[in-house]
Amino acid sequence: MAVDDPGTGNPDDKPHARDLADAFKVLSDANRLRILFHLATDTSGTLGVSDLASRIGISQPAVSQHLKLLKSDGLVEATRVGFHVYFTLNRTRMFCIAEMFDQMRTTVLSRCNQQLIREKNPEGPLNIGIIYYSYSGITRSLMEQIHAVCGGDLIEVQTLKKYRSFTAFTTGCIRSRNEETDQITPAVIDVSSYDLLVIASPVWAWKPAPAANSLVSGLFGCSGKKAVICVTYCSNPGNCLPILKKKMESRGVEVVNQSSFSHRDTEDPQRVMELIRTIIGAYQV
Repeated sequence: MAVDDPGTGNPDDKPHARDLADAFKVLSDANRLRILFHLATDTSGTLGVSDLASRIGISQPAVSQHLKLLKSDGLVEATRVGFHVYFTLNRTRMFCIAEMFDQMRTTVLSRCNQQLIREKNPEGPLNIGIIYYSYSGITRSLMEQIHAVCGGDLIEVQTLKKYRSFTAFTTGCIRSRNEETDQITPAVIDVSSYDLLVIASPVWAWKPAPAANSLVSGLFGCSGKKAVICVTYCSNPGNCLPILKKKMESRGVEVVNQSSFSHRDTEDPQRVMELIRTIIGAYQV
């Protein structure tokens, strides 16, 4: 479910904010949470009022009242079989609430980090160069998230000769293992005006992708700069970070922090926010 951007306007005007507030109101009682827990962990699908009352230790009328509130919010569904009424958890509704809350949490954390940026540099976005190579789009997605909060320039290098799936896992990985380079565009990247560099590469055969090696070689005006480096990987980061750090240091760049992200990590708002805070902490106006 798409959630409207809470960044502007009155929160009461946001329909999802009201929906989430109503759900939290229903969930604010310990006994109702206990009922949901028992329904979520039940495998029989035949829990009635008397069953729940005996498990929770409250009266049947009290359970009925709690179930009425849970049903009103769509958290619980009832099925009548003869003279019996059985209750089950509405998992679709629970996933909906979880998604709305997660998006709200992500937005709030993003606003908090933007406040940190304003405190760090009141004049505007950070003067950083975010430079990366991405083959599958995973590294690109991570860097776009960084750019959305930190600002700066987002520069993606691309290979002149495009890899296909087969050649990426054969020729590309062999070239990566040998720490070779690819022809890229832009071939030269002037970073002399930036206060901080963020360099990112996917891991190929446990080492930086050949295009990332070319990226480092093509940096102009990088001596004396500080950098945060980051790699993305599918199964194992291998020696990618130490190799990338060594290559950056050979160009006169001081690597002040380094991070590795699995594919799942790039979709974890908390991990992404940790990287953003690392970048903000490393930034020097």
